[in-house]
Amino acid sequence: MTCPQCQAMNEAGDAFCRNCGSPLTQVPGTHDSSAQSGPSPTTPQVGAPYQQQQADEQQQPLQQQPHQAGPVGQPPYQPPLTQPGPGPQTPAFSFDLQRLSPIERVVGAASIVALISLFLPWFGVFGFTVSGVGWHGYLYLELIVALLIIAYLVMCCGWDQLPFALPVARGPLLLIGAGVQFLLVLIGFLDKPSGTSWQIGAYLALIAALAAAVPVIAPAVKSFQSSR
Repeated sequence: MTCPQCQAMNEAGDAFCRNCGSPLTQVPGTHDSSAQSGPSPTTPQVGAPYQQQQADEQQQPLQQQPHQAGPVGQPPYQPPLTQPGPGPQTPAFSFDLQRLSPIERVVGAASIVALISLFLPWFGVFGFTVSGVGWHGYLYLELIVALLIIAYLVMCCGWDQLPFALPVARGPLLLIGAGVQFLLVLIGFLDKPSGTSWQIGAYLALIAALAAAVPVIAPAVKSFQSSR
């Protein structure tokens, strides 16, 4: 045993130091410094797991709330997806001649007559006749033009406003169509085969094409002259 005063070595059973005579036994009431320290690391502490769990929960980031669970055996509730509503619908077709102006009605009727006259006799000799499209193949162009004019006016009768947009306004469009129709019929009328005579189909087509062109060409000419 080591003396606390002179640090001399003594026997285990000695009560006093053999060197300096100091008592070797501890004074009652004194405690080792280790007894005042906290519990040893190996000693389990009451409530330590609970405190550690609280610290972990505070450090854990917030997580997104899960979907609302439905009844047992059913998948979690999810809000229904919104579907886009129906787009704008085309108004119903309703044929009404009152939607056309008087000039447009004349153009439409004259174009129908010109279309029919293309298949009537245009030229004849000694009782043999031939139709306009039978002799002049380019008159099929006039057939297409007449069909386009008629189809356009029929659509104008069916809707107050067409369901599609055109690059040309209504008036200039009829002016171009009637002008091209009259030009094709006039060329076919003047291009008469030699030795033949004009028949009823040629006269009827020329009159109908002229009747369709004059109502739209005359106002355009007057407007052009007044602007100069």
